[in-house]
Amino acid sequence: MHSKGFNRTMRIWLYATYFILFAPIAVIIIMSFNKTPFGMLPFAFTLEWYELLFTGEALIESALLSLELSFAVALSAMLLGTAAALGVQYLPRRARSLFMAVNNVPIVIPWLVQAVALLLIFNMTGLGRSYTGMYLGNLIVVLPYCVMMAAARFHEADRAPEDAARLLGANRFKVFWDVTLPMLLPGVVAGGLMAFMVCFNAFAMQYFLAPFGVNTLPMEIFTMIRSGYKPDMNALSALLIIVTLAVVLLLNKLNRRPNALSNRQQPS
Repeated sequence: MHSKGFNRTMRIWLYATYFILFAPIAVIIIMSFNKTPFGMLPFAFTLEWYELLFTGEALIESALLSLELSFAVALSAMLLGTAAALGVQYLPRRARSLFMAVNNVPIVIPWLVQAVALLLIFNMTGLGRSYTGMYLGNLIVVLPYCVMMAAARFHEADRAPEDAARLLGANRFKVFWDVTLPMLLPGVVAGGLMAFMVCFNAFAMQYFLAPFGVNTLPMEIFTMIRSGYKPDMNALSALLIIVTLAVVLLLNKLNRRPNALSNRQQPS
């Protein structure tokens, strides 16, 4: 009886946690179809805000800029993070621990402090507020995530296939391309997705390092909120949520497929 009561209490806490996390997301999606501009009841269905979103230019241009920036930063972070995660494996244990501790520093330090520091450095070097500075600043913020994900995957993976490939005569590049990289791919992709999401939402970095007159999506939303609430932001938020859920479901499906194939190949 005591165990059943404890399980029921934990289940209630789980449902309450999910409700707190996802209720605001559900409200945004629902209110994006509400005719009332300020998200008030009674609810009246409309697609007016989606029409306003696609006929306007500010939010769409800012969203495209954020997507391009996030994709470029995430791709660079995946390449550099994977290389760093592989390189750190050949360091002594004490040096490896020190490197991973230093790697976590950009995550711990507040983004506001990093953005101001980078802006001062870029001003001294002549780079200033520019696309290059914004790219480098966001890359510095997200790179530790890719290093951690790839290093964790490398640490947990079975290294026996690499040794077998070397014994069969494969060179280092062949071992890396055919054995090591597929082994690290889940961690590399996870780090890339994390880098993409962090860069997309890195308001402080973009606010201090973006060129004058250039607004990413977080900056544009911040400007619009200061001047007045606009319901087309709900429509854009709903679209971003739907796209994110679609990407997560696709990744889960791709992750299940190799497991299903391996299970089929096992003898019964």
